[in-house]
Amino acid sequence: MNFNGFNFSCFTPGKCALPANNCIDLMQSLRSIGIRVFLSVTEKGERDPNGWGIYQQFYTEKSSSDKGSLYHLRNLINRRNVTGPEDVTSNFRSHQQFVDDVTDAYIVGTFLDNMNMEALSSVPKDLPPFSLLSNEQIANWLLKQVDVVMDCLQLNNFSSLNFLHDEISKLDKDESVLNSMMSETGYACAVCGKTYSRAAWFKKHLQKKHAFVFSDSETCKLKVNPLHSFLQMSLLLRDTIDSYKMGDGDRIVRNAYFEWLYASSLHHTKYTVWLWRMIAYVDAVLSPAESAEYKWNMTVNLKGGIQNNIPNDNCVELQVGNIKRQLNTQGSNKSFQSAQNICMTTQVVEDIIENLRKTVRSVKTKRTRPDVDKTADIEKMVEYLRKYGCVKDIEWDNFSSSY
Repeated sequence: MNFNGFNFSCFTPGKCALPANNCIDLMQSLRSIGIRVFLSVTEKGERDPNGWGIYQQFYTEKSSSDKGSLYHLRNLINRRNVTGPEDVTSNFRSHQQFVDDVTDAYIVGTFLDNMNMEALSSVPKDLPPFSLLSNEQIANWLLKQVDVVMDCLQLNNFSSLNFLHDEISKLDKDESVLNSMMSETGYACAVCGKTYSRAAWFKKHLQKKHAFVFSDSETCKLKVNPLHSFLQMSLLLRDTIDSYKMGDGDRIVRNAYFEWLYASSLHHTKYTVWLWRMIAYVDAVLSPAESAEYKWNMTVNLKGGIQNNIPNDNCVELQVGNIKRQLNTQGSNKSFQSAQNICMTTQVVEDIIENLRKTVRSVKTKRTRPDVDKTADIEKMVEYLRKYGCVKDIEWDNFSSSY
């Protein structure tokens, strides 16, 4: 099935040779799929699955003539640490930051157009008297402006998903017709009683002999600007990252439905299977209590505070890093027994060190990176995007033929 330039293939669980892991193993082994599924590109290691993402889909030298495309804006602000899909996994943060900056530029530019503002330092002409409004009224005004921006950028337009839903409903209806005439030995025609062992043969019999009409999957012919699809993927990525930081299990699973579609359309088979398993465990396999426990234990907080949660697999990687560092100190004396002792005591040692640090009131080395101010780059992109008219009217023509 094809829509918006994305090719979706059906996934048949019964034909996939997967190990029958129990739910505990699944919880421990699931990767932070939502964060990596879009920007991971090449298979060079554990963190680099063989798939495509935002850069593979929307970053290409051919789009240099498209006003406001990723490649064009990268050259405009001279973001040299952004080099394309080949280096996403080795330089993840800079590529992720660039996607965020481009998304912010389009959102800010559209807002400035709607408020008739010449620049970021300008004052909106139709600004309500905030001093006379309550906090709730101010919040409602802001939410209204958000809706206007989303409508302008067609971020609320899910006609393609509605088309996909309708097509799947038709296929489900056809499947129910076939299942109603299925028996233990095969398929028995309800009209003439003739039996078939295969569904394809039985379907042809119904079409030729009894004029049954079955639905055929169609190609979505809706015209969609690739820019709008990029913004939807970018905002979904941003929301997924935020949901992991907040430890919001409901949001992680809710976003997984959309990520599943994107992973399938980009032929990202491994993560398509993982996302399907996540959804299946939450919705079908586990009991309601186990499902809630599963959703709300996808992250761990090592430092405390809000927005400091990390995916469970990242926590495992940190522990593996600690174990490797301690093993390297043993040189040629390391053995299986020493590795086993380190694995069993590494967390205890870390706790002892932390307690000693608190006792002597020593300063702990910060691990957080300072926030880089990209306001100047965003302002430059906004100024260029508004140079030729409204931001909402920008189109990426070079993607239309292959999108």
